[in-house]
Amino acid sequence: MADENARWKSDKMTVEAKLIGDRPAGVVAMASPIVQAAERAVSAVTRGPNLTFAGSSTDSNIAMSLGIPAVTIGGGGEGRNWHSRNEWYKPVNAWYGPQNALLTVLI
Repeated sequence: MADENARWKSDKMTVEAKLIGDRPAGVVAMASPIVQAAERAVSAVTRGPNLTFAGSSTDSNIAMSLGIPAVTIGGGGEGRNWHSRNEWYKPVNAWYGPQNALLTVLI
């Protein structure tokens, strides 16, 4: 902030940090039924093992932090650089997302 104020020859810029959300961490075992169902569904819909298991900040964190098994399934399509000015999305195979979700629930 001091650098930015010096750049503009001003002392007007201030910052106040304010918590607007809280997503506590949680984990679900790879052997849990919900993870296994999602894995089978994604493999069946995409016809291959294109699975990525990773931790991230999603609404599933709330359930997992409370001990409720949960997964987050990709919405289909391709994209990168989420929540940045360089974010992009292409709806390539975007139908995978809804089909993966439906099949996961049905399994």
